[in-house]
Amino acid sequence: MDWFYVQMVQTHALVAWITVGIFTVRGAAALFDASWRMDYRLLAIVFLAYLLLVISGLSLWALMHHNPIYDGWLAGKLIALIIYAFCAHWAVSDHPYRAVGYGISLLMLAYAVSAATTRQGLLGL
Repeated sequence: MDWFYVQMVQTHALVAWITVGIFTVRGAAALFDASWRMDYRLLAIVFLAYLLLVISGLSLWALMHHNPIYDGWLAGKLIALIIYAFCAHWAVSDHPYRAVGYGISLLMLAYAVSAATTRQGLLGL
């Protein structure tokens, strides 16, 4: 089981960093009205990356028997990821205040990464 856990954690972390990178570039492109940010090939890559991220995340959740009711860091991470999903959609759209959505999305990603790595919901506050 140890080899499966280590590989799953590494896969989850790698795909998470890939999605962070893609969103950072794509969100910045949206601020400058680049048309390629909504290219179907890029959207397919983003969808596959998110799918891999969800599969590996749910697998780790089941494997480690985490519970968001008892693990505050996991609850905080899940809430941050829900907020990120809405704001990231807002950031890459044609909404006039997409810079605000981009900023909030980056803050939520930073919180989710910090909560996952430190396993603290309040991040030392």
